[in-house]
Amino acid sequence: MEDKITALAQLFRETAMAHHEAYSATDGADPAWPLWYADYLYDRVTPFLGEPMSKDALIDALTRLDQEVKSGAGSDDWAVYYAQSLLK
Repeated sequence: MEDKITALAQLFRETAMAHHEAYSATDGADPAWPLWYADYLYDRVTPFLGEPMSKDALIDALTRLDQEVKSGAGSDDWAVYYAQSLLK
């Protein structure tokens, strides 16, 4: 399970970097970032989860996890927290 968490956390970091590059003109600012992330992650996250997750469910999960991290939940590493939470 630790290997899956590590690999999925790395995928979240790669997604963050790709998003920042896509929105470099705004220094990564994108109020609709969960939509962009869900499109980017949709096919990539299924192998980790073992079953498909709808884009709407992924958007909801990303939004919830962002709020949890901002409120101080989880570890210092947001990507690990996201990975652990999705794999539960």
